[in-house]
Amino acid sequence: MLQPERYSLDEIRAIQRACCHVFLNDKALHSVVVSENNRRRFSYPFLERLTFEEVRRAYRANVLTYHPDRHQDKQPEEIELFVRHLEGVNQSYEYLCAFFGEKKAGSIQEYTGRVRIIAVGGAKGGIGKSILAANLGMMLSSRGFRTVMVDLDLGGSDLHIYLGHRRIPKTTLNDYLNRKVTHLSDVVIGQEQGPMLIAGDNGELGAANIPFQRKIRLIEGIRKMNADYVILDLGGGTDFNTLDFFLAADLQIVLTTLDQPSYLEAYAFIKTAMQRKLTRLFSADSTFPAKRDTALKDIVCESIHVPQEDLPRTIQDLLERVAIEHPLSLPLIADEVLNFSPCLVINKCFDEQAAFRMACTLRSVARRRLSIDINHIGSISRHPVIEQSTSYINHPLVTRQSSAKFAGEIESIIETLSLAG
Repeated sequence: MLQPERYSLDEIRAIQRACCHVFLNDKALHSVVVSENNRRRFSYPFLERLTFEEVRRAYRANVLTYHPDRHQDKQPEEIELFVRHLEGVNQSYEYLCAFFGEKKAGSIQEYTGRVRIIAVGGAKGGIGKSILAANLGMMLSSRGFRTVMVDLDLGGSDLHIYLGHRRIPKTTLNDYLNRKVTHLSDVVIGQEQGPMLIAGDNGELGAANIPFQRKIRLIEGIRKMNADYVILDLGGGTDFNTLDFFLAADLQIVLTTLDQPSYLEAYAFIKTAMQRKLTRLFSADSTFPAKRDTALKDIVCESIHVPQEDLPRTIQDLLERVAIEHPLSLPLIADEVLNFSPCLVINKCFDEQAAFRMACTLRSVARRRLSIDINHIGSISRHPVIEQSTSYINHPLVTRQSSAKFAGEIESIIETLSLAG
């Protein structure tokens, strides 16, 4: 039997994803909180009882039920669905075999692109998103990584200030959005020290309300940038543009403080991002394999958009309904849920114990309501030098010896994200 405590969170997610493919039910996604020695941890009942014989039986049942040779009387699109399903089942079966010592471990899904995109977001404004983004960029750049900062706070662009610019650069993101230049690289501003910058300019009327097609073009341009890391500094709020930029990132950081309104809005931001992620699966530009399946779309939309007077529904409710009414689509939806794992950073932290408790609470609620993990990757203390940084123009990480502790906290966040390797 599997022992989940032996594996990393990423490995557990991969096992859960594989089990959804092989067993075609949502039980592998269930987790419960258990207390041991005054500590809380997550337990995975399905995985802890799972045996290799059960995996093998489920695999054989899948092959017997969905092999295309048994469905030659079906329409071509149905046969194609069975072929795609069995490809996922075969890959998942091989992956699970490795955890029972049957063959060498592999990876179901590996990141293949060169550029890695990091988004820094959160529903509440004024909590330090731009300062965190700028520091991450400066630290990565100081390590020799080719790093580009993109100011996507379209209604309140100020990232340039934290990178040492006294005024808005002459060339900004708006030049690309308005097609004054052809390539996104044409608006990149180089610096003698620190990361490169794509500045924003909120002084232009309508700058915050870019059309959908321009947004998609911008996201594609970011993904094609010649860089090791691209860091997106997002604005506050949960408008569609902000959520789509957040979801386009490979690593998604949500910033909050210990103030109750801030962390409640942080959870609301994560919840809304999850809802946006699932509904966008059926948009015209989506690459989701089942985006034209109207029955599945109805299930997803009905499970997310519920009347206020109804009891709140959870993502687990959605997965259970998909497992019953549309079982072959369960692995697809489960993949989308499991691939969403935002990281939490607590800013202006004055009490580490309070920060730990708050992070545990958010993680527990997210597990119960959204079936996702929120990873607390670090906290940033209150630093007077940060409060003064805008007055000094230059960023404290580079120019102030008194910011050594702050720089250490940023370093720790980067190490936790495993960005250095």
